[in-house]
Amino acid sequence: MPWSTVEDAIAAVKRGDFVLVMDSEDREDECDIIFAAETVTAEQMAFAIRHTTGIICIVADQERLERFGLHPATTRNTDANATNFYVSTDFLPATTTGCSAADRATTARAMCNLAHTAEEFSKPGHLFPLCARKAGVLERPGHTESTFDLCRLAGVPPVGLLAELMHDDGTMYRRDASLEFASKHGIPIITVPQLIEYRRQQSAVGAPSIATKDALVVPQPTAAVQADGAASGARRGDAASSPTGEARHRVLAAHASHPASKL
Repeated sequence: MPWSTVEDAIAAVKRGDFVLVMDSEDREDECDIIFAAETVTAEQMAFAIRHTTGIICIVADQERLERFGLHPATTRNTDANATNFYVSTDFLPATTTGCSAADRATTARAMCNLAHTAEEFSKPGHLFPLCARKAGVLERPGHTESTFDLCRLAGVPPVGLLAELMHDDGTMYRRDASLEFASKHGIPIITVPQLIEYRRQQSAVGAPSIATKDALVVPQPTAAVQADGAASGARRGDAASSPTGEARHRVLAAHASHPASKL
């Protein structure tokens, strides 16, 4: 499978589908699976967990992370690539242990909604936040900023998910295996340098390349819905963290028309 275009990747993120992003051979030389947090489903999360290291990271900017009471995982970052991990988290009102695919998807969607409060997010938890640089890949050529930029370019809330592809034997995916994985599952695949060049070209012509969409604010459940949820014990079904309205329609449409990209 040949490399996809950045436009293909942006369209996939906008649909709520997966994208694969490969960084440079002289950096990590790894491939990450990337997808928008706004419309993530339990099925998508399970697929990502199964084909990666299982460490699912959620990318957002500093303002959003700190609004939810999250802070850097260390005061002295010695990571070789200065990866900016924040303390892990779960969305308390609508998850159980926080570890299941459904729970992690619920936490991811909740982080798209700025109406939630810091008290609603546990510290620690099972999703690992990464703080993106404001200028995206033009400031730092990493998977974190690639995720952040793709969400902004797609016009969805600037909150995305990523995980590193890993073989069953525990080794990481490299270039050829990543291209084969993309072809097998029908997922667009691009490189970080491609995205950097796209951003530079957009900036050169003065195009509004970075779109910003405000938070996905979902109405709180009615008393009847809350009572029904309590009776069934389905805490993770809380409407406050489930995609509704336009976002939900995109999830359903994506499942119907792009099943290969999901699973």
